[in-house]
Amino acid sequence: MTGATKLFHFSYCHKAHHIDMKIYQDIWPISKPSQIFAILPFYSGDVEDGFRFGGLRRWYGRLVALLILIGSLTFGEDVLFASKEYRLVASAQGDTEEINRTIETLLCIISYTMVVLSSVQNASKHFRTLHDIAKIDEYLLANGFRETYSCRNLAILVTSAAAGVLAEAFYYIHYRSGIGGKRQIILLLIYFLQLLYSTLLALYLRTLMMNLAQRVGFLNQKLDTFNLQDSGHMENWRELSTLIEILCKFRYITENINCVAGVSLLFYFGFSFYTVTNQSYLAFATLTAGSLSSKIEVADTIGLSCIWVLAETITMIVICSACDGLASEVNGTAQILARIYGKSKQFQNLIDKFLTKSIKQDLQFTAYGFFSIDNSTLFKIFSAVTTYLVILIQFKQLEDSKVEDISQEDISQA
Repeated sequence: MTGATKLFHFSYCHKAHHIDMKIYQDIWPISKPSQIFAILPFYSGDVEDGFRFGGLRRWYGRLVALLILIGSLTFGEDVLFASKEYRLVASAQGDTEEINRTIETLLCIISYTMVVLSSVQNASKHFRTLHDIAKIDEYLLANGFRETYSCRNLAILVTSAAAGVLAEAFYYIHYRSGIGGKRQIILLLIYFLQLLYSTLLALYLRTLMMNLAQRVGFLNQKLDTFNLQDSGHMENWRELSTLIEILCKFRYITENINCVAGVSLLFYFGFSFYTVTNQSYLAFATLTAGSLSSKIEVADTIGLSCIWVLAETITMIVICSACDGLASEVNGTAQILARIYGKSKQFQNLIDKFLTKSIKQDLQFTAYGFFSIDNSTLFKIFSAVTTYLVILIQFKQLEDSKVEDISQEDISQA
């Protein structure tokens, strides 16, 4: 432990028994529903010395994960081996649409199941991350940090979009499809769980990451003031050393969050990509086959597809913008340090250590290392969606041409 870190602990840690955990207060509105559905572990206490995780709280998450896993295996087997019973519009769908619908439903099941299993598996690491943030908050509060982030309006938007999808799906499945009553309940439950977990995951990550971005931004502002200060005082050197130590810790925290959420984000984005592609294709196929269906069926199918694409797009935007915002703040520290590098030899030594530890590679949030998640991810996704839509449309045209050839052969033989 460096001298600056020892100074930090000596000056502020004795206040831990009396200061409420700010991070706990900041994420409280979204933490409760996240804990109920096992995305976030249950913990006790709102001050550092009483912050605990374990015992029955740990087993609650495992119980939820077990129930979700059993239900997913049961639903997945039924969807896979009785796929014809889940056809929404049996008269209008061909083989391509039926296969796409089955794959989409299976990916839906896999997505929310992996979100739960990954969250429960990483519960201890998630708890330690929150505890580390709480320790740093003691220093931030003592130095005047009072900012907080609320995504209330954004939560209303995302929740409304998810509720709209579920309401449209209920209408479509119950009134417009030929699915039996039991399988209607199964399909609606699958959609409900997927929308629930994707919404909670997006809002929780958004709240946590934007609160962290505010903390890193506050430290970066304090760091930037060293351009205007006299570098000869020992107090300035100690303060800079403390700031760099804390910023290193925040970088470690953000990397831990990436590890905790990586698997969940991988499966969620995989499902979202396929859903946006499939629903866009379904809307196109419905429009081009309008003569085979009534205008009401066409409007209902296009309505369900459009609102689902919209909901998934909004959720992806929420996650991507949060990851991009936090990564930008963390990576911005290097630019500030570069401006104060020449202030003194002592500053250079400190900054060199920070650069060696943390700035060899820019921080990036990834889907378990498969691809980066930032604002450019949406462009890449919709570029890929366009490509796959062209492929699916070509398959559809090939399927329709084969059907026409068979019908012409039947007519000629008659």
